[in-house]
This record gives sequence, C-alpha cells and structure tokens, in this order.
Amino acid sequence: MRYSAFKLLIEGLRGQSGWKPVWRDPEPQTEYDYIIVGGGGHGLATAHYLAKIYKKSRIAVLEKGWIGGVATPRHYTVPWGYALR
Repeated sequence: MRYSAFKLLIEGLRGQSGWKPVWRDPEPQTEYDYIIVGGGGHGLATAHYLAKIYKKSRIAVLEKGWIGGVATPRHYTVPWGYALR
C-alpha cells in the first residue's frame, strides 16, 4: 500500500474506511524465550533490542490495551511551546 498526503486526506474525509491491514496476525506459539508484560515504550524497546542485538526470535509482548498506545504518546512527546523557547 502506498501512502501520501492525498490518501490521508481522502481517508480522513471517508471515515478511515478504505485502509487495509498492514500487519500480520500470527498464531500464538507453544513456548517463548521471553515474555514482556507491558507493551508501552519500555516494553517495546526491550523486545526490539532482544530481537535485534541478542538475535532472539520467540518474544511475546503482553498488553491489556493497544500496543504502544496508552502512556507512550502522552509522556514521550515534547510540547512545541516548550521546545521553541
């Protein structure tokens, strides 16, 4: 799928109904090397470094809400008014 400013505008006006899923939905494995509880910024960073640096591939990230969506955008952004001072 290609993304553009025009596509974002059209989908915003259409109610975001034309997007296709771009993620996979794998079946759970029977065993994992690591289980990370909490899919916020720190949990996702831990999973990323386990996979990238330590070459671990059987990692589960458990989150009760959506992955990276609760406190991460609220706490890890810089307010523009503060950044421009």
